[in-house]
Amino acid sequence: MRRKRWPWVVAGSAALVAAVVVSTTLTTPRTSIALDPPDDLDAVIVRIEAAVPVALASATVPGASVAIVQNGRPVWSAGFGVAGGSEPVASDTLFPVGSISKPVAAATILELVHAGTLDLDAPVSDHLGDWRLPGGTDDVTLRRLLSHTAGIDVPGYLGTPADEPLPSTVGSLDGGSSASTGDAVRMTSDAGHYAYSGGGYTIAQLVAETATGRPFAELAEELVLRPRGMTASGYACTTTRPADAAPGHDRDGRVAPQYLYAEAAAAGLCSTADDLALFLASLTEDTPQTRLMETAAEGTDGAYGLGLELGRTPDGRAAVAHPGVNRGYTAYLAAVPGEGFGVAILTNGDGGQAVVDAVLDAIDP
Repeated sequence: MRRKRWPWVVAGSAALVAAVVVSTTLTTPRTSIALDPPDDLDAVIVRIEAAVPVALASATVPGASVAIVQNGRPVWSAGFGVAGGSEPVASDTLFPVGSISKPVAAATILELVHAGTLDLDAPVSDHLGDWRLPGGTDDVTLRRLLSHTAGIDVPGYLGTPADEPLPSTVGSLDGGSSASTGDAVRMTSDAGHYAYSGGGYTIAQLVAETATGRPFAELAEELVLRPRGMTASGYACTTTRPADAAPGHDRDGRVAPQYLYAEAAAAGLCSTADDLALFLASLTEDTPQTRLMETAAEGTDGAYGLGLELGRTPDGRAAVAHPGVNRGYTAYLAAVPGEGFGVAILTNGDGGQAVVDAVLDAIDP
């Protein structure tokens, strides 16, 4: 285990599924988020340090990293197990984080909205270039795309094998990627009702790229990642797997094939526990952008904002969360913004949900 106590913390202070069902990870958002902020952080750390190695072994997951935010700041992080071979996982080990790409993507688009480049409630048809959404209507807006209420199909993406050509954003939307359905993205139901859609986030990605003339990865780096100090993170998994990213593993602990994602906003982010702690810290700040992300969108029954699941902790405090699953990886982040508390958990195994559960149980036994 390799761990880090962040420098501003005073020592001693109390300061989901198998790869083949990646596409349905978030069909129904949760309303209960098991993350009551602890009174004794040191006791929580001791429990996490004891629980994670056991969970890794029982679930046949090689490695994990965990970070905790308290009082709106990252305060502790650690790596457990190995990334691949004998290389130990550290809190700055890079992992693909699956659908945790979506909260970062939503934050990126909301920065463009804040700057006046995009309009949350205008039809997106003006920013699709030559591409047209099959079955689309003027009811398709960024607000609805980011809250999964635009009536768009394609729940998720299984990725493109690393040795195959990667399509463009438009190529993916036209069905040229390993979408869960194998079909082109289209509007298949009336807008206004929650239906989880990675395809909707790929449309939002195209809107941002068309409006600015820049790749989505570049926009995210400039508008979200760099300002938060998330220097290790990026949508590099979109085009090529970084050499220092931990390899993924299947449920038997075997190294999984590499997959890449043209669908950056939906599934293409690589990050570290340390960097996601910085993102979580930003979610505890009261800004116009975080208020939009953390306010229930119409049509979600109060369970989803813009890029984030919404719910309540067992003791009734407002909380936000998002899981992330790509083939070979399982991740999770959650926060109680009003308390400045949050946790990020990254694993390099299809069985990583057991590790996520172990960490959450250690926080609130």
